[in-house]
Formats: sequence, structure tokens, C-alpha cells
Amino acid sequence: TGFGVAKSTEVAARLLGLNIKGATVAIHGFGNVGTFAFKFLTEMGAKVVAISNSKNAIFDKNGLDKTLIQKLIDEKKRLSEYPQANQIETHDFWGLGVDILIPASVTDVINQSNKDKISAKIIVEGANIPMREEIEEEFFKKGVLIVPDFVANAGGVISSYAEYRGLSAVEMFKLVESKIQKATEAVIKKALKTKENPRKVALELARKKVEAKMKK
Repeated sequence: TGFGVAKSTEVAARLLGLNIKGATVAIHGFGNVGTFAFKFLTEMGAKVVAISNSKNAIFDKNGLDKTLIQKLIDEKKRLSEYPQANQIETHDFWGLGVDILIPASVTDVINQSNKDKISAKIIVEGANIPMREEIEEEFFKKGVLIVPDFVANAGGVISSYAEYRGLSAVEMFKLVESKIQKATEAVIKKALKTKENPRKVALELARKKVEAKMKK
């Protein structure tokens, strides 16, 4: 899932004219999705400047040290064990000036209490339903590009399908990359062209695919 979120982020950034290399990213969630999104985005050259969960948040304007973060992940340590100089209040996380925000934690993590603090150009929904649809609509009207959850975080479902088909790990990653990139590109390209909310576009495209398969 985290790999797919990273690939979806890369596509959305490119379509908005933002180079993923050097783009600043904040990730909310330090679980399976957030940690792997961090890994793959840093490999792409993105600058992850902040990571947060419900209890702790860390920030470095020059980019978090990927070696130290990977050590926390490998040793199953907490964000609070990252150097104290980089600790910030969790409520301050949402007001950081970043290019890309990835909510990858829990449902409704973006809500009435923090939505007005957010200034990111792109929000990629790594979590399921990280905000209510009316809040998504507010961001859309402000010109913020949102990649819907069922587009960005579908990698987990795709990998389960790959496992069911008996594909190898290499084949699985190729399948996730291909499907996530194609879906994100189709949705965001149409949304930018028609000036429609990406969720509405994604639902329409998904419905057409299902109906076409049902006819067969």
C-alpha cells in the first residue's frame, strides 16, 4: 500500500507540474503505509520534512534523516526516539508549509479542528476516508489537488490479488505500479481538464469499468 501511495504521489505531482525530486512532504502515520511511503518517496528524491502520529511529531526543514528513520522502523521504535531537537507539537504538524501532505493514519484525521491550517498543494489519501467529502470539496474549491483514497491506497488490494494469482514479489510490485500509475493519471488528468473534483471523476471512471465488465 505504501509503495502504491508513493507512486500515486509521484504521478499527481508530475501532472501538477511539481518535480517530486526536492518536493517537500509531510506524512501523518508511522505504521505500515506511512513508513513505506516514506521509504519509496525518499528514494525518488522527495524531501520528507515531517512525520506524525497521534502522540508525536518530528520536523526538519532540511528533510528528516532517512538513515535514522529507517533505524526506528527496523528496530520498531517510536517517533519520540528521534532526536529531541526535531520534536514538535502534534497540532503544529498540520500548519507546516509543505508541497504534499499524505494522511496515512486513521479515518477523519483531517477535520474541522485542523483543516484550515493546511496549505499543501497536493493531498494524497493514504488512509481510508481521512476526511469527510464536504471537507474534500472545500479543499477542491481552494485549488488543492486531492488523490482519493481508493485510487492512491489500492496497492494493498492489488497485492492481495497478485498473491491469489500466485505472482512473485517482483511481478506484484510491477502490477501495483502499473495499475496505480494508470488509475492516478486517468483520474487527475480528467479532473484537471474538466475542473471537477477528483473523487467525482474517480467514481465515474470506476462505475464505467464495472458496468463494462458486467455487460460481458
